[in-house]
This record gives sequence, structure tokens and C-alpha cells, in this order.
Amino acid sequence: MCLFLCGGGSSFQTTEAYQKLNEIIDHTKPILYVPLAMAEDKYDSCYEWINEELQNVKVPNIDMVRTKEELSSKNLFDYSAIFIGGGNTYKLLKDLKTGGAFDKIAQYLEADGIVFGGSAGAIIFGQSIDTCKYMDKNEVGLTDQQGFDFFHHFSLLCHFTNESDEKTEKNKAYLLERSKEEKIIALPEEDTIYCENGTYEVIGERPYYIFEDGNMMVFQSKKDRKKELLEIQNANQLMDFMNSNITYGWLDIKKDKHLNNLKNFREIYRISSIDEILESGLGTCIEQVKLSQFVFDRLGLETKLFCHRGYETTDHFDKEVRMHCFVLFKQNDVWYHFEHSNQPKRGIHPYGSVESAIDDITSGFNENDIRELTEIPDIPDGLSFKEFNCYVNQFDTQKIRR
Repeated sequence: MCLFLCGGGSSFQTTEAYQKLNEIIDHTKPILYVPLAMAEDKYDSCYEWINEELQNVKVPNIDMVRTKEELSSKNLFDYSAIFIGGGNTYKLLKDLKTGGAFDKIAQYLEADGIVFGGSAGAIIFGQSIDTCKYMDKNEVGLTDQQGFDFFHHFSLLCHFTNESDEKTEKNKAYLLERSKEEKIIALPEEDTIYCENGTYEVIGERPYYIFEDGNMMVFQSKKDRKKELLEIQNANQLMDFMNSNITYGWLDIKKDKHLNNLKNFREIYRISSIDEILESGLGTCIEQVKLSQFVFDRLGLETKLFCHRGYETTDHFDKEVRMHCFVLFKQNDVWYHFEHSNQPKRGIHPYGSVESAIDDITSGFNENDIRELTEIPDIPDGLSFKEFNCYVNQFDTQKIRR
């Protein structure tokens, strides 16, 4: 699967994204252009626009559909890529679903197809399109607003920060509230997310934004997170920092980014260093505990790190990953559980003892889920998931059956 999610910019804003598209397509096949988000009387000008827009993408020609029925009748595998343009997101999604093309596009992508979505054409690939409430009007009466959900259970908004300050603030307030129920990425027009088989990269230099659990994180290539981290003075400031800077994800052996998913985790995951965590803004429970210990050590606070997991063998490699790392810190003779990666339990939780903290944190598993609880001194850089399990195993202290 190769999916381009463009923030809605035109060719002068998205040159690098179009270059990437040109690099990966089959140049012997045409591109299929889908303008269904626009009004029908605009289609002639849409066709002129797409030919100018993709003039540097080398294909024999660009075909355009004019109706949802025509799109549904197409063999999508006859094309090097599908380009889904902007307009009204509600109209677009309704036409795809009622015309029968929604499932065909999903099957095409899952079979290694290539789709470039711009603005509305990008938003539909998120978990839902309710993010565009202040961008589009639902004049078609669309009730089922669930999108393709092809970007790791994130919803999307485009044109963010490119409109008026008033509209940006209105969208920001709405997304902050919506993010308590769903994770959202808001893109400026100049940025394009390129997704390929579980990895992603952002093409573009403008900041983009992740909304999660009522917080907004700013991601940009030159953000100095380390300076901000070194200014932290207490656990509450650390939680605020992580809420605004760190989301669930990881880097693989090639330093490719993975967001909110564990696809191929056992095979290609590597533990990030502190600098890598801060540069990428990504971390699993492993990295987030590592980062927390780094700060608590600087503050002179006693910590205890634990890994609660099922033993890993080759027999487990097709099963769900069963691991959670967590950290306790002691301040004023009180032990606290600092939890950020497990979003439902995110917070700083006081306990009367280490034992009561452990008992609470490791409860709730069914009787068939046997896990090892191990205290570890630290988390080394660069270990694979298997190597980390071997590292943890050498410190085994007790088995807990829940």
C-alpha cells in the first residue's frame, strides 16, 4: 500500500510529494483522476487543473471519471495511481459509498495500489471525516461519516493554519475536544504524509499537528525538544512535555517511522536513544519509560523500572505483543506511577508502597494470560524486541498470574 495524504496544497507547495509519486509509479499506465468532491459543473476546469498539476509526473495520460457509477465500473489496476482531489468531503465520501467504489478502492490499496489524496481526498482515508465540520458543509445529508481508516486509526484535517487566524482557532478548539474520542492529525497545505506498508514520512517543512487526549502536539523538523526537556523541574512538567511532544510510535532498524501500530514490530523494531525519541517525537512504552527515567535521574529522584510481559519465543511471533513497561518514582517518601503511553491510565498516580502500585498496575489480565514481572535497572539503546526480552529475562524476580 502506498498512500499520499496531502494537506491540500497545489503544485508549487507539493513539488516534493509529486516527485515521490513520479518515482514509484508504473510509467506505462495512466493515472485515474477522481474529482467527485467538486460540483459537476466544475469538472471541465478540474481536468485542466489536474493536467497542469501533474505535468511533471510522467504517464501516458490522465483519465477522469465524471460519475460515481463510472468510477465503480473501472478496473483500478489498469492505472498507475488514483488521484482523488479536493472539494466537499461529505459529497465525496457519500458518492464513493453509494456508488460502490469505496470497497474497490480499499481492495486496490490493500493489493499494493497507489493513491494520492488531496484535501477532501486525504481526509476520507482517516478514521472518520467529522474533523472537517468547520471546513465543509454536509449538504448531502451524509450520516455514515466513517472513512477508510487507512492511517493507523487517526482522523485527518487539511489546510490547517493556512486559513484565517479565526478559523484556525475555531478548528483548533474543535479538534482539541474531538481528540478526547479520536486521534487526529492536522496538516498544512504544504505537507504530505506518505504511508507505505506500515511506515510513514512527512514530506514538507511546515509544522503539522497531532491532537490526542485533549492535547495538541507540534511536529516540525527543527523543533528543539531537548532544550525544553532539560528545563523540566518536576513530574507534572514532564507530563505536560510528553502530552505536547511524544505520541505512540517507534523507529525501525532503518530509522523509518511507525505511528500507532505494531506491524512487523518483533522483526524490525529497535529501541530509540533519547535523542532519537526527541527528534522523532515517537515512543512505545519502552521509549517513554526510558525518557521518564532520564528526567527523574536528572532531578535526583529514585526510580524503579518494570517490564510486565509474556515470554517471547519463535512460537509467539505471529501473536499479539504482550508487554508493558512502566516506571515508579519516589518523592517525599511517596511512590508514584508515572504513566503516559497507556492512554486510558495516563497520569501520575500515588501509592502507599511499591507493592501496592505493582499489584494495581499488573491486575486485570485473564487467567490464560501469564506474564513475567521483572524489575530492570535501565533500558539500553538499539536493542531489537527479541534482544530486549533476553536483556529483561536476566533480571527475573517473580512470576505473576492474573
